[in-house]
Amino acid sequence: LSKSAFNALLKTLEEPPEHVKFLFATTEVNKVPVTVLSRCQRFDLRRIPAEKLAEHFARVAEAEGVEVEAEALAVVARAAEGSARDGLSILDQAIAHGSGKVTASEVRAMLGLADRGRIRTLLGTLLDGDAPTALAQLDEAHELGIDPTALLRGLMEAVHAVTRAKAGGSEDVLASAEEREAAAVLAGKLGWGTLHRLWQMLLKGLTDVTTAPDPHEAASMALLRIIHAADLPDPATILARLQSGEPGAAGASVARSAPSQVA
Repeated sequence: LSKSAFNALLKTLEEPPEHVKFLFATTEVNKVPVTVLSRCQRFDLRRIPAEKLAEHFARVAEAEGVEVEAEALAVVARAAEGSARDGLSILDQAIAHGSGKVTASEVRAMLGLADRGRIRTLLGTLLDGDAPTALAQLDEAHELGIDPTALLRGLMEAVHAVTRAKAGGSEDVLASAEEREAAAVLAGKLGWGTLHRLWQMLLKGLTDVTTAPDPHEAASMALLRIIHAADLPDPATILARLQSGEPGAAGASVARSAPSQVA
């Protein structure tokens, strides 16, 4: 806006005509000048809870005469991320793709959540420290056209699900029964230090993939970095060993973390 137009806008806000109701909606309120915000009544709209969205979508489905599974409604509500409009669009697509009855598995497949088994398999390979198999699985995903960024994000979602299961959080309705069971099993095997380290390394790998000239190469390096760091003890374990005076604790930790040198 020019200075004159901006001043005219401020004047309209300060002294609006009686017949005018000025409404200004934005999703980027941080970009609105303070001089404008100070002259407005501000109402921050919150996301609609998934439970209320699911109830609303159930009423819509009943009015349309369409049978939709309760779990499918929950998946649609979760995928809508608090937006009734987006949720109705997803529900409309699910009804169009369905064959008389909308099921949770159909909705997950429509949303691209069906191929989570590949992610679970890759995560297990990383935890096993099997570098050749991990690279082969990455190459296979690349040949199928799976974006490395999506693969890293999928691994992060899997680690997040395991962490939530370990913390006793509520289950994600977007996840299938197999995913929930796998997350519960890993939650019982992995410690907090391992989970936090996995998350941080995947986050670093995702940054590398999005900025590297060759995302596939960056993804392979990120996976190898995770594998070779998998057997390193966490700082708390190292400190406990040092404090207890365990023989060879310091030397073992240094030997594991230091690169080999050729004389």
